[in-house]
Amino acid sequence: MAQYDINLREYWRIVRKRKFTVLVIALILGVFSTIFAIFKAPAHVYSTECVVEIKKAPLVEGVYPQTITWSETDDIETQMTVIKSYAVLEKVAETLGLIPRHPSTEPRTQPQSHVIVVIESLQKKVEVTRQKYSSILYIKATDESPVFAQRLANTVALVYQEQHGEQQTKRAREALRYIDDQLREVREKLGEAEDRFNRFSKKNELISVDLQSENLLARAQEIQKEIAKIEKDKFEFEGIAVRLSEFIDDPAGSGQNFDSVKANSRYQSGNDVLVSLLLKRDTLLKEYTPKHPEVIAINDEIIETARKMDYLLQLHLQDIDRRGNDLYKELEILDKKTKLMLDKKLDFNRLKREVELYTDMTTLLERKNQEALIKRSEKPEEVNIVKPALLPSSPINPPRTVATGAMGVIVGFVFGLIIAFVFETFDTSLGAIEDVEQTLKTPVLGVIPQVDAKDVQASLHERHPEGVDEHSMKQAVNLIAHFVPKSMTAESFRALRANIQFKNGEKKLKTLAITSASPQEGKTLVSINLAITMAQAGMKILLVGSDLRKPMIARVFGIESHPGLSDILLGNFNWRETVKTITDLVMGEISLDEIMATPGLDNLFIITGGSIPPNPAKLIESESFTRFIQEAKNEFDMIIFDTAPILSAVDAALIGTKVDGILLLYRVGAVSKGLLKRAMSQLEQVKSQVLGVILNGMRPEVSPDFEDYKHYKYYSSYGEDAKKHTKKRFFPWARKKNSGPTPTDASQNSSQGRGNLRNRELKS
Repeated sequence: MAQYDINLREYWRIVRKRKFTVLVIALILGVFSTIFAIFKAPAHVYSTECVVEIKKAPLVEGVYPQTITWSETDDIETQMTVIKSYAVLEKVAETLGLIPRHPSTEPRTQPQSHVIVVIESLQKKVEVTRQKYSSILYIKATDESPVFAQRLANTVALVYQEQHGEQQTKRAREALRYIDDQLREVREKLGEAEDRFNRFSKKNELISVDLQSENLLARAQEIQKEIAKIEKDKFEFEGIAVRLSEFIDDPAGSGQNFDSVKANSRYQSGNDVLVSLLLKRDTLLKEYTPKHPEVIAINDEIIETARKMDYLLQLHLQDIDRRGNDLYKELEILDKKTKLMLDKKLDFNRLKREVELYTDMTTLLERKNQEALIKRSEKPEEVNIVKPALLPSSPINPPRTVATGAMGVIVGFVFGLIIAFVFETFDTSLGAIEDVEQTLKTPVLGVIPQVDAKDVQASLHERHPEGVDEHSMKQAVNLIAHFVPKSMTAESFRALRANIQFKNGEKKLKTLAITSASPQEGKTLVSINLAITMAQAGMKILLVGSDLRKPMIARVFGIESHPGLSDILLGNFNWRETVKTITDLVMGEISLDEIMATPGLDNLFIITGGSIPPNPAKLIESESFTRFIQEAKNEFDMIIFDTAPILSAVDAALIGTKVDGILLLYRVGAVSKGLLKRAMSQLEQVKSQVLGVILNGMRPEVSPDFEDYKHYKYYSSYGEDAKKHTKKRFFPWARKKNSGPTPTDASQNSSQGRGNLRNRELKS
């Protein structure tokens, strides 16, 4: 069973790597949420409540106690609706002065639409609730003005109390008069409806109208189902017919399926024959070409069988069309019969409903008449105001800008983490040393961390307190093993040198090539600093810029590129004439003081790439390149080749066959796992001696292994005297604007120093 370990360090590395994504998303959502909360913040709303109680006197049971019913819940719910009714709120609006008062006997002069708008506005501001299992009601008023909210709640309670009493006294009286009139009229209409119903039933003999209608509808549904089935079969057969037609035009394919369980036996037999012919043709095609006579003959049989099947299918489609037409005609006849029956049934049901309606109305009116008589003798309900509404002091909707903004930041942070982990999931590059070794089946010989510009700048500041220009800074980063020998990166190159020397002890390495899977992975940087580190160890090193397509070594050292390796291979120069020494470095962009800052460059010899040839691969594959390697091996302890990327050009693969060992450089996170494996595969295909892999650009947020390397600190014991000595050593070399030697003196000193260095080299 697979084991899954939760590595919190790995999660923290991913967060650090994608921290900008997480922070940007969190910031955007936080700002958006805050802005949304500010602009969408509602105006302050105040709310207050007025408490009223509805009292009901006990009923006195009379002669018909069984007819007296009282539903406390229903009545209270009704009163809650009445409080928000049009009549009550219209009176409230008049009391508050929102609409002008008018006598009840005269029509209102103000437009009715304005009155409705005012009343609907009040309805939205008033809410009536009930205390559970009691007759206590809460009249809640809400408004932007606390004073108006208080007045509204109290006015609604007072108006309801007044109108409730008036309605209780006149309701029973008006109900009795209305019920008597309606009861007399309904009884007359009931007799007339019963007479019409009896005459219609006897005339049309509609005793079994429901059964007849159901039979007709059932038969119509059966026909519709048969028509739907026929249409479905027709659609299936038409699709098969189209495929058959396409197959007849081009019978080359063998994966067509023309089988149908709904077809007749003759069509299915033809389909079986077609399948067997197709299988037979596929068998022949394994041994013969499509132009073979047997294959051509069986193709003719296949086409003939397909045409027969198409003919049978067309006959079957015609039969389906005939069956569908017959069913449509029968359905039309049934529809006519059904419409006639439904028309009679409609009149029958209408007359029957009319009788039932007048019967129910008579029963209802008689019952209401008795209820009205009883209610007239009852004591009316009373409405008491238990607690008046008070002036509210604080709004019910305080702004939540801070909470909304904080919630937006939290949601954005969580969403940013999700996006970060999703991006990391789609990142197929390798970051851990174990992953690289397991993927490439090759050990990791060196781990080069990302160059820390702050360390380089601090080191250069000790030498040049007045400041360093951008070019010098860039040059120091490229030659960090020389300019910042105490840095973590320089120590990593020394560790790489030690691992290579251990390999050298095992395999007697004299030539070493460094390549990468793709450009911009730092192979030139590694080649140069590895050569400098070996030179600092006392080895005589030859650094060869064998990347003839994009030579970079001359640009990094600030020296002339011509003549170089391409000129050697073309036969224009002897290789010894093209070797650049420390004298050439002094004559280039690096000053004598900077060269002498760290010893070891006198052991470094350089052959640049030279002019860019039209056919670099042909030159590297030539015998001149092999002869150059053999001669140079006799004069140098180690030859390091800076080659082109292995996936971009074939040069690295060709050089790998001529050197003792090759190192594959991988910039962590730069290329995918597949490209890295492809690069290793190309080196193995040409049987290159791959010594190992160098991991470049290690950072805590890219590789989990960097957590173990970042704690390196170069241990030194410089005291205050050493610091003073260092300052005295570097102050004379500082470039100052208004002090120091004149340009003529500086030029003479520089020329004299270069001459001395050249004399020492010639003597050696």
